[in-house]
Amino acid sequence: MRRGLPALAALFLLAHLAALPPALDDIDAINFALGVRDFDVAQHQPHPPGYPLFIALGKLSTPLLRAAGVASPEVRGLAVWSALAGAGLLLLVFTLWRTLDPHPLRPALAAVMAAASPLFWFTSLRPLSDVSGLCVAVAALVFIARALPAGPSSAREPAARALLAGGLFAGLAIGFRSQTVVLTAPLLATVLLVPWFGIPMRVRLGSLAAGGAGVAAWAIPLVIASGGLSNYLNSLGSQAGEDFSGVVMLWTNRTPKAAALALLNTFVLPWDSAFLAGVVLALAATGLFLLLFKSSDGRPVLAGDGWRRAALLTVMFGPYAVFHLVFQETVTVRYALPLVLPTAYLVAVSLTETRPVPALVVCSALVVSMLCLAVPAGSAYGRIPSPIFRALDAMSGSPNPAAIVGMHRRIWTESRRARRWRGEPPGRLLAAPRDYEWLELTRAWRARDVPVTWFVADPRRTDLALIDPGSRQLVSYRWPFRQRTYAGGARPDEVDLVTIGKPGWFLEQGWALTPEVAGVTGRDGGGPHKRPSVGWVRSRPGESLMMIGGRHLGGAADPPVRVHVALEDRPILNFVVTPGYFLRFEPLAEGMLAAFAPFEKLTVTADTESGGAVPPVAIEQFDLQGPDVLELGFDEGWLEPEYNPQTGRSWRWMTERAVLAVRGATRDVTLTIAGESTRRYFRRASRLTVSVAGETVSVLEPSSDFVSDVTVPRALLVKGNGRIVLTSDQMFVPGDREGTADRRHLAIRIYSVATSKN
Repeated sequence: MRRGLPALAALFLLAHLAALPPALDDIDAINFALGVRDFDVAQHQPHPPGYPLFIALGKLSTPLLRAAGVASPEVRGLAVWSALAGAGLLLLVFTLWRTLDPHPLRPALAAVMAAASPLFWFTSLRPLSDVSGLCVAVAALVFIARALPAGPSSAREPAARALLAGGLFAGLAIGFRSQTVVLTAPLLATVLLVPWFGIPMRVRLGSLAAGGAGVAAWAIPLVIASGGLSNYLNSLGSQAGEDFSGVVMLWTNRTPKAAALALLNTFVLPWDSAFLAGVVLALAATGLFLLLFKSSDGRPVLAGDGWRRAALLTVMFGPYAVFHLVFQETVTVRYALPLVLPTAYLVAVSLTETRPVPALVVCSALVVSMLCLAVPAGSAYGRIPSPIFRALDAMSGSPNPAAIVGMHRRIWTESRRARRWRGEPPGRLLAAPRDYEWLELTRAWRARDVPVTWFVADPRRTDLALIDPGSRQLVSYRWPFRQRTYAGGARPDEVDLVTIGKPGWFLEQGWALTPEVAGVTGRDGGGPHKRPSVGWVRSRPGESLMMIGGRHLGGAADPPVRVHVALEDRPILNFVVTPGYFLRFEPLAEGMLAAFAPFEKLTVTADTESGGAVPPVAIEQFDLQGPDVLELGFDEGWLEPEYNPQTGRSWRWMTERAVLAVRGATRDVTLTIAGESTRRYFRRASRLTVSVAGETVSVLEPSSDFVSDVTVPRALLVKGNGRIVLTSDQMFVPGDREGTADRRHLAIRIYSVATSKN
């Protein structure tokens, strides 16, 4: 197998060259590409500390690829070096383990498993410095390990040369990636400082000088290019502040949950499969035990050679493990790449405790399993650009200078570098004040006629519910692979591109259509019981149907509330609500919405007949469409909308009997219901019955999370006055299970309900 490693490295390289990415995928990669185009650390081209040697490689490869007619030469020029470094790492990892472990099979197995691991395979495709920096760092470790003497008399000339080379490569590695110092410095310091190694002082000083020369080779040009030491230090200081203030790390978030997530991100996600990770980690733990303890007459004893290898393994990778877990953002899974190497070695130790044939069979099975995950992900990465560039390309493909472009604040901030690289989208880019981004759209629409609006949305945000759904078309741009493993921590991340025509209505402040919007309204002290909830309705000549719903949030002893809906101070609807839920559909006669202005102001207020304090009222549902356009409302039996900001998922719980109200059905209607598996709460799947006018339309018994389509005949809808009843044969009371005062009846968690005409 040892003799076949060069061939495997060549296959690794060819496979990666065939799947080089067409676009940049992360803010760091964008900064690198900008640095190749115009090196300026102060402008984060690239970001400090500057990565000068990696940029130098990019500047070398880019003109060659451009001359060869390769598309995206900066992107692929950087990615080529990752592929080359990955192939080189396969050989260097073998050499490192071979230097420390004379076993005939173990080093080769460890090298192959590391190279086949999903994180290693995929990161070797990315236009980032991780693999290149690790390659040079492992080369330094190889030289330092070769200088390790077996005794005082072994500090011979070849060992001295190896130590000099190790110091030089350790210094050079920092010019590729600054974190490599945590990999190389501990072993180098151990060899130089431990007295019983018997290394002559001249060799120690020479190695330090070689390391200094390696640093000087890139640091001096870097400082000169940055305009002097003070300018460079200012840039470096600003980046350090961002690193500690803008990311979530265990050092600043010392909680058990953060620690558990750090361990998950570091040791499980790199294998792209919880089962595969479990197998790998179990074998690695066994390998560590076997390395330290071997059976002798049935009694475990500390093995000298194994202890020495375990100690060297700890010195080489232990400090980086601590540094990564405590001071790095572990959600950026690629930062865990160096720790794949010792894990693979320990797995190889475990496998090689048996005979060679079984070890090769199990190793082959693991490698095939890894490649079955990694190769499709890498292939998709080489075909499909990253989400933000696909969104920018889509807007540029339909240029309209009169358009406006909005973005959620996170997307607006994280895409600045992408827009700088790719160019701004056509049209006027709006500001993005945090939590109030949609108001920039409404101001623009009220100021002038806008033919088209693009909004690049954070999929976890829900504020666009304040805009007429009939005017919105959404295209979701997602990574074509498991994002958390392969692009964890990438910025910008996945996005939605929402194209908005001319909205029939839009709402501004004071509403509660989603939990996010309700939170903003509550924080601002808004709501119809305090001041008018404001929206705008497009002028139109024909009939319309307005839906409005929500909750009287007062207690049973609170007085009823009268809700007033007005259009430009003309009352169009008044109704009284008692504590609890309400839903109203109000026909608006022909000409009622006809006006000279493009939009008329809609207000919703609330008061009491007695004129006293008004209990809180939340308007959670609103729509206004023509009479033949479907409108869907949540009627009795539904609980308040809920939302998880971490996942972006929202839902409503239904009770054992919940009613949906549908209007505007001119044909049969398809009801699409997405919900959660009830097996999480009950021993068997619940039976969900959909009925209209007393007739059963469908019976669902989902044993897992589900999305189901149910066709509802129009004749039944007319007969049932548009009421669709959902019933569940199981429900539970949270308070009974949790010992709390929560007496709600919870049957099924419903993620979404949508309607469409057949």
